Amino acid sequence: MPELKLEQKLSLKQVLTPQLIQSLQLLQIPKLELATELRAELEQNPMLEIIEPEPENIDDIETTLDNELDDWNTLADGLRICGSQLPENDPDAEDIDPFFGVSSGKSLYEHLLDQLALATKDKRLQVLGEFIIGNLDEKGFLGLSDEELFCDAERLSLLDPSVTIEEVQDAVSLIQGFNPSGIAARSLQECFLIQLIDRNEVDTTAWRLIHDYFEELKNKNIPQLADLLGTTIADIESAMIALGSLSFAPAADYTGQAGGSIDPDLIVEKVQGRWLVRYNGAGIPELRINKEYRGMLKQRTNLEKDAKKFLSKKLNSAQWWIQSLQQRKDTMVRTMRAILHHQFPFFENGPGNLLPLKMEEIASEVDVHPATISRVVRDKYVQTPYGVFPLRHFFGGGLATDSGEDIATTNVKQQIKAIIDDEDSASPYADQKITEMLNEKGIQIARRTVAKYREELGLPTARMRKRKRK
Repeated sequence: MPELKLEQKLSLKQVLTPQLIQSLQLLQIPKLELATELRAELEQNPMLEIIEPEPENIDDIETTLDNELDDWNTLADGLRICGSQLPENDPDAEDIDPFFGVSSGKSLYEHLLDQLALATKDKRLQVLGEFIIGNLDEKGFLGLSDEELFCDAERLSLLDPSVTIEEVQDAVSLIQGFNPSGIAARSLQECFLIQLIDRNEVDTTAWRLIHDYFEELKNKNIPQLADLLGTTIADIESAMIALGSLSFAPAADYTGQAGGSIDPDLIVEKVQGRWLVRYNGAGIPELRINKEYRGMLKQRTNLEKDAKKFLSKKLNSAQWWIQSLQQRKDTMVRTMRAILHHQFPFFENGPGNLLPLKMEEIASEVDVHPATISRVVRDKYVQTPYGVFPLRHFFGGGLATDSGEDIATTNVKQQIKAIIDDEDSASPYADQKITEMLNEKGIQIARRTVAKYREELGLPTARMRKRKRK
């Protein structure tokens, strides 16, 4: 029998303290939720107060306004969308994805209906599509099976002659290709798979985890998952980071339904020939410790034990809020600067120049863990000269080109859309022809990938696009 004994030894290990966990959570939550939590803290924490701006002298205000007007006259052209920042491009010809940018006040329902009208001219498919959109829940999920949709459509006599199950399936597939990515999924697993397809990450480790081992993934047993997939722990950890950036509720990512505009977290603009990144602190006031209550805490002899304990606790909370908000701001600005560096062609030449980019590259440049970047970009938005974009828009895979460089999936989709927009409607291009045209441009892509991207853009097949010449 082995001898039992006690011994002491020193070791180093990383431990996530409750304060660090809270800081990471604060980094992840969107701006509106952050403002709500901050208001709640201000209401119940006497140690925390807002730094009110000091009133300005009227002469100083007039001088400032004059200076700002002079600056505006100098920079107005440079700050306009697609203005002097694109001297070699025609702003009217710039191909900008209509599904990105500031919402015009439409609800998600209207947003999807607009896509439906562009995606198909088939009246039966449009009726079914509108019926399906109307059955989406608040998260953007479709809670009815094809059979249930079929029965409801028959019961309501939506179409004459009666709808077929194949038409229902075609309509669901069409809606699932719309923006926001993952819309009309039947389950969280399907929602994730749709988003991975949109990112061109089929057959990756992340895809296999969701497609083949979704139940096992819930336990987050990384060594077990590595054994199941026959890969390394590092590969699984990298895939988990990629999965962490997926949306759990597609409709929640569409902010156009709540007031018609997006309040961006960051602003990227070109001023006097230089690209600048600014943090948009509107709605998030600057904070400081209340001097009066801090003074009371210093006079401990005049306070009862419970009062001392209360004020000490609130002081710690106030200090944490001030430090965490500053850390959140610094991390977001550094992340956006790194994105600007890697996606410089996008900002300099327009949305059609997006490059493939992985979160690991930004994490390395910012010197944080990739999981931190995943938290930073989730539900965050940046205002650019071309509109407002989710930070996740700047990350994604790509396809190889004959020159040895990669081209972003988003750009390939834009090229497919441009080819179809310019085709002869009486003789539209088949997927194989589009594939050959892209191959001639040096983009290495297969026909099935072209078909997948076309469906994700909500564009029908060549047969359905064909129109007789008048």
